[in-house]
Amino acid sequence: MTHFLTSGEVLPYLHGCCGTYTLEGYTGFSRFTPDQLAYYRERSDTDFVRSHAPAGIYLDCITDAPEISFTYRLYREKGLYVIGSGFDIWEDGVFAANYRIDPNITDTVTVSYIRQKESPSRIQIYFTNGSVVLLDRFCLGNAVPVEQKSRQILFYGDSITQSAYIPTPSLSWFLPVAMHMEAEYLNRGIGSMIFEADSLPAETDCQPDTIFIEYGCNDIGKTPDNETGFALADAWIRKLCSLYPAAEKYCILPDFSPKGDCSEAYWQRMQPYCDGLSSISRSYGIPVISGKPLIPDLKYLFFDDYTHFNEAGSAIFANQLLYAIKQNKG
Repeated sequence: MTHFLTSGEVLPYLHGCCGTYTLEGYTGFSRFTPDQLAYYRERSDTDFVRSHAPAGIYLDCITDAPEISFTYRLYREKGLYVIGSGFDIWEDGVFAANYRIDPNITDTVTVSYIRQKESPSRIQIYFTNGSVVLLDRFCLGNAVPVEQKSRQILFYGDSITQSAYIPTPSLSWFLPVAMHMEAEYLNRGIGSMIFEADSLPAETDCQPDTIFIEYGCNDIGKTPDNETGFALADAWIRKLCSLYPAAEKYCILPDFSPKGDCSEAYWQRMQPYCDGLSSISRSYGIPVISGKPLIPDLKYLFFDDYTHFNEAGSAIFANQLLYAIKQNKG
């Protein structure tokens, strides 16, 4: 008889996950604390959807089951954010399958994968970055969880960090960065966010060794002037430092994005804003990394909006970021 694990029972197999939430009777995987989820729920329906998407969360196990599977259905009550949504499956370090999410399907969908080896192999399932999916009925056979690494990275940012547009979530830029640094991670990127201190946890919730800060671009469009943006950034960074005083931190300046349709007034604010954000970050002892050297200004590295990286752009961004970190450490 086939044994199915519920999403709650599968927690020991998950990475990039800090807890759960309940939605329509299902247990969802969360990358935010309960107070953060409550904050986003109050902000807007769009923030609700983006914050409940399992960006960066993946399952990692070793199993001898000939076939593994799970079910999902889209959460639709507050609208969808499915551009680029999909699931990836890797077997023993090899990209094996990608399953696209059809936004028009309303039924429960079963995703299944037949292993390529007779002997036990390592299976990794990367969940969508951009959709709220209600997951259930995991069939993993006699699976054994893969041990968590001792180091941890915390990624804070906007849609660039959430990487919601990428249809192959395992090729998002934050993954090779974490792999190179031999670390677990939490992806707390959420599209269109700005520096707001209340978006951070009320109390210390984890012990990251490294934190990447990629906010900034949206603040220019959503604040009336740079001085307002600086006040928001200063309060956010001050709270972050109080929550995680021992973590190594890096601030990535937003001077690489967006490249799409923006007003002249926006671009006039960009460089002074980056200069001010750089000054604030350094006042807290946080090294600053310019975004310009991280990704070339080439349209084929972006999706059609010329703002969000595609898989090729993500790979370059990750490689250049790791190089910038190495240069910073001398």
